[in-house]
Amino acid sequence: MTAQRLLIEGRVQRVGYRDWAVRTAKQLGVIGCVRNLNDGRVEILADGDGMALDTFVDRCREGP
Repeated sequence: MTAQRLLIEGRVQRVGYRDWAVRTAKQLGVIGCVRNLNDGRVEILADGDGMALDTFVDRCREGP
């Protein structure tokens, strides 16, 4: 398993991004946590096998 820390910025708070990220991670078998930061970004700590984690990161770049 590989771990990644993602910092997502832009329009990500109050638009359901965290819920979307949790659902997407579960679908891919990725585990971790997601939280809003005070500066408006969303932080994601994700852990999973290589392909699943790569797919998750790619989807996070695109967003919901």
